[in-house]
Amino acid sequence: MPGKFAAILFLIIASLPVHSQSIMPGSTVSFKIRGVVSDTFDKKTLELATILLKDKDKAVIKTTLTDATGAFNLAVPEKGIYFLTISHTGYGTIDVKASTGDIVKFTLVRQSQQLQVIEVKKRRPLIQSTGDKLVYNAAADIGNKSGSATDVLRKAPMVTVSADGAVNLRGNSNIKILLNGMPSGMLAKNLKEALKMIPASAILSIEVITAPSARYEAEGAAGVINIITKEKLKSTSGTIDVSMGNREQSASLGLNMSGAKLDFNFMGSGMFEQTQKENELNRASFYKGQPVGSLMQRADSRQRTKGASLEMGMEYRPDSTQKLGTTLSYWHDQWPVRSNLYNDYRDANIPLLYNQSSDQRARFHYIDLSLNYQKRLKRKKQSLQLLGNLSHSVDHSSYLTDQFMPDGTHFFREVSPNAGRSKDYSFQADYTQPFNKAGSSFVEMGIRWSKNDATSNFAVYNNMNNRGSGDLKQDPGRSDSMAYFQDVFASYVSTELETKNNWRFRLGARYEYTRINAVFKGTKPSFGTNFSNLVPNLLIAKKVDEAHELKFSYTERIHRPFIWDLNPYIDASDPRNLTMGNPRLRPELTRMLEASHIYNAPSGLNLVSSVYFNFSSNSIESLLAVDSNGISRALPQNIAANKRLGANINAYTQLNDNWTINGGLELYQVWFKSNALQIANSGFFHAFNVNTSYTIPSGYTFELSGDYNNGFITLQGKNTSDYTYRMAVQKEVLQKRGSITLSFVNPFQRNLRQRSMATAPAFHQQSTTYYYNRSVAVAFSWRFGKGPKSKEEKIPEEQPTRPERRRTGRY
Repeated sequence: MPGKFAAILFLIIASLPVHSQSIMPGSTVSFKIRGVVSDTFDKKTLELATILLKDKDKAVIKTTLTDATGAFNLAVPEKGIYFLTISHTGYGTIDVKASTGDIVKFTLVRQSQQLQVIEVKKRRPLIQSTGDKLVYNAAADIGNKSGSATDVLRKAPMVTVSADGAVNLRGNSNIKILLNGMPSGMLAKNLKEALKMIPASAILSIEVITAPSARYEAEGAAGVINIITKEKLKSTSGTIDVSMGNREQSASLGLNMSGAKLDFNFMGSGMFEQTQKENELNRASFYKGQPVGSLMQRADSRQRTKGASLEMGMEYRPDSTQKLGTTLSYWHDQWPVRSNLYNDYRDANIPLLYNQSSDQRARFHYIDLSLNYQKRLKRKKQSLQLLGNLSHSVDHSSYLTDQFMPDGTHFFREVSPNAGRSKDYSFQADYTQPFNKAGSSFVEMGIRWSKNDATSNFAVYNNMNNRGSGDLKQDPGRSDSMAYFQDVFASYVSTELETKNNWRFRLGARYEYTRINAVFKGTKPSFGTNFSNLVPNLLIAKKVDEAHELKFSYTERIHRPFIWDLNPYIDASDPRNLTMGNPRLRPELTRMLEASHIYNAPSGLNLVSSVYFNFSSNSIESLLAVDSNGISRALPQNIAANKRLGANINAYTQLNDNWTINGGLELYQVWFKSNALQIANSGFFHAFNVNTSYTIPSGYTFELSGDYNNGFITLQGKNTSDYTYRMAVQKEVLQKRGSITLSFVNPFQRNLRQRSMATAPAFHQQSTTYYYNRSVAVAFSWRFGKGPKSKEEKIPEEQPTRPERRRTGRY
């Protein structure tokens, strides 16, 4: 164990460049070149503009990017005149002279031609640290022309996706997922299926926030992942994306129409995906240490997911200080699963042998309406924002199970429909008051109210008392109707101060009051509860110089159980392995300390490394229990404490104008302990991902990428390793308005084998699953319409604190 901790610390220390080196040999940094970059026409400051600092021989000696205010600050060894090359995607490049000491304003002209004709030698890094976020620029990765949001998340820093699609952040699945900065009921309800609905080609970037400010909801024990979809252009334009493959097909259409004061956008998409897996489960049951039963199951299943979505959005700007936007979206998804199972259970009685066929069906309809009003006041960063949201979903799920004796005789049938409806309402108001003219020091405050009303009607019908008969009777003990509501009232205040010597302090707190109530029509007892959480957070950051920045943070997060965690409905599609919710769950509170270092080398190397420790005393864990009949029951419970000590490193570099490489490494030691059950588990987890791409002058780009982890650890066991590797080649066509991409996933293996183990005093279980995840796909992308016109951009806009909810096409 000490050796593992030493390895973590060594990797972090090794990632720190030698700080005593100066820009030029023998020089002493004491002068600065400072400036602000903005748009020529609307004077909007430009974030992430590339600045190249050159000496008198025009040799590049340093590079940097402008911050959120469009400003840059370059340290130079001596007083004098230097040369700058300033560029930004969608704008012309300028070469200017600059002197030390002055703060100069530079303006860039937006290109009137199409964006794709601009040759940008300095690429935007795939991985960037901006503010308190670690950003994966997915749109710059050609491997994201096909697939879904699940495939994109595999490449995001600190994020791991299991073979069955479960998303984890630093090994924790309790994540708050946002879509364009706003909560999404669809993503919260069924994340794995919802991510399949978002085409990879529609995603602009993935933001990972492990220490969010008080402005964010406290939900999400591991942190926040914000999926940013493609932004709209100030033009009349559109995109078409089509992907065809052996495992999945998708198509999308995006349209934008922009005027002086009114913008309209539309997005429609459809997808189809099929997955297949085979599984073998072996479980031994014990009583007082002696074996009393054994179970062996072999199963295969196929899932076919079909979905479609539509979204329309409008934005009206009555003047240069106000924006009023609305978005209406509709989602539909269905995923039937057909499976076959062979069951062999043996105990002291007669062996139970049978074959089973199961037909599971699930579908949902989801509609969402959001309103957004923003008002910029007189001072820089002084603003008021109002957000309102209304959503409604209708869900239907069911299973039909038939069991047959080995000779083919049908003896058992069970049918279970489950219908649900849910309505969500929310309102939020945020106000920002700056302390200084630059807006670098400010206070944020706000309130939020959200309400969820849901119903679930579930029933079970079978011929348990008349085996072999077609007459199915309702099982009253497993049938009921539940009405559920949850209210959350929240308020927050957060203060950020920035000093002249580059210290930054953020202190905030968020208070959330939650009220939950559930009423059953049947014999199950109703319940209600309420609880309060005061969630503080602290950030201290020091920008040592242009290359180095250090950060320390403390934050608390909660995991609030949702209706699907609380619903006691029993899924008995496999009668030997039952799953259910737990209406007695309490919220989980997680505390985290983190220290990080950011390094931006003059050569273009970007390196972000951190060490962290988090712990929870009442974590919600899925517990597997086996009864005396050898039947397992899995349900979530507040039964364990867990701790994690870990480190992560993410790096990006551009080796030359055509070749880039980036990667990430995640390490942590985890401890689980349940005093109530007298069980504990611990283990060491490591994961990495790597991505490299190379472009040749003829318009071809080649990419290789892959990810690996050694398997997640749980309270009762662990999984074996999981890995994926990908290859892609892209060719630009149609005068660079379009592209054709050929991609392969796991081309040299038919399937991935993964084992999972679980143990307890009453049982020992091992499951082996084969995932058939080899795929090939061809994707076509085309951009059409007019390019952005500067005369249409009448209104200067600051970067919004939270991006508007919008899914548009590719640009």
